Amino acid sequence: MKIGEFSKACNVPVSVLRYYDNYGLLKPVYNDNFTGYRYYSESQIAVCERINELKSAEFSLAQIKKIITGNLTEKEINLIFDEKKGQLKEVLCRLDVLREKISGGTFMETTNYELIHENVNLAFENDDRVIGKWEILGEYNSRTEFDLDNKLPEISVGSKKREIYFLPQGEWYWCYSWTKGKLLIDCGDCSYVNEYVLEKQSDGLYMFVRLKSYDYLQSKRTTLLVLRQLDNRHYSASELSRKDNIDIPFVYDDRIVGKWEAISFVQHKEEFIPEVIKENFVPYFKEIEFLPEGECVSVYGEEIISGRTKQEWTKGYLLRKWNSTACAYEIKNIGGMEYLFIEWKSGDYRWGGYETDYYVFQRQEP
Repeated sequence: MKIGEFSKACNVPVSVLRYYDNYGLLKPVYNDNFTGYRYYSESQIAVCERINELKSAEFSLAQIKKIITGNLTEKEINLIFDEKKGQLKEVLCRLDVLREKISGGTFMETTNYELIHENVNLAFENDDRVIGKWEILGEYNSRTEFDLDNKLPEISVGSKKREIYFLPQGEWYWCYSWTKGKLLIDCGDCSYVNEYVLEKQSDGLYMFVRLKSYDYLQSKRTTLLVLRQLDNRHYSASELSRKDNIDIPFVYDDRIVGKWEAISFVQHKEEFIPEVIKENFVPYFKEIEFLPEGECVSVYGEEIISGRTKQEWTKGYLLRKWNSTACAYEIKNIGGMEYLFIEWKSGDYRWGGYETDYYVFQRQEP
């Protein structure tokens, strides 16, 4: 279900669902970074109902998040409910009903789907017609659903207007490339080849892509993604990349000096709950050491990055020179422990227009 359909099924505004997603309370089962679509499963309707009921009993979102996502024991759940009953005795009856619904149940079901890894390293064949900037108009079940005079509303293509670029020679930009007749997508978790055809209309050139999106992961059924060309300029990936000001003078920060190890990854800092750190967390950005004079050493995957020509730090920022990003950091004291939050400005940030995510670090003992 796309977010609009799920919103109607749950009787919850789309804006609230997006907030729940950002807060880490109710995340879609699948996010298509390419289109900006959020997909939900029918089983998540029950999760949304539980959230609404807990909110009606005046639980805070932080408490609801612990109950829904914290894998708490029945004893821990009972303690939370008993504390609330002490504060709000007038809703005692409703709380007893909710306790039975929550205790002993796991509502955060994982929807299983098979990830696709197709060969996207195809020989390039040129087609000058597709080079340039395109806008995404919408996703349809078939060609007969697309009507030039009745395009899908903006909500159906994510929370923001989507524009994508087909670069000369099939240069990779963000998560995709192309060769004649094929749109190539590699999002890390999935990679797949999508066939396209071009069609000239009265208001410009259209592209119809047989998209292997979430529906395909579930049922092997392609959908139709419709694009309209905005211009045919020859852009480059470097030109389109979002760049920060990294010319920031060095200011010493004694709190940051030392070695830090990644323990979590969150979309928003408020999502981080120390009690719910995943034991099987395997970060790409593994660790970083801040040296006294502004140098730093980072481990990304199996690669060690060091040297002032590649990155430096100053108070409040990790300056990654190789991709012109200034990643803000913040040290927060949570429950008597210090945690370091560093912005993670990946391709989603640099080319996709998304806001930054965060890696969470804990100081390593000397």
